[in-house]
Amino acid sequence: MTVGRLHLQSGNNEEALKLFEEAIGKEPQNAIAWGGKGVALVNLGKYQEAIDCFDKAIQLDPITAFAWEGKGVALMRLERYEDAIPYFDMALEISPHFQRALENRALALKKMGKSESD
Repeated sequence: MTVGRLHLQSGNNEEALKLFEEAIGKEPQNAIAWGGKGVALVNLGKYQEAIDCFDKAIQLDPITAFAWEGKGVALMRLERYEDAIPYFDMALEISPHFQRALENRALALKKMGKSESD
């Protein structure tokens, strides 16, 4: 799966998706692989499929902060900003210093015309 993450980082999402799917085929209960597949799908613009993968990752391991954050991102890409906020909140509850979740939460609020102080 490390190779899958490297492909994500380099923008090779199709290859990352393939590797995460292979990992899931070998180990269907692997929350990290499901989350990685979700990230690749978000990057490919397949938001609903990504949400399904993040849901599976969360079901398998509810303290996988990046899966909560990833679902929030997918919801934001669908312009469901208000729906995304609780997922960022949960990611931050699990991992209070998760910078990307903080930034995405702020962005969702901004898109809704609100701020942290509202």
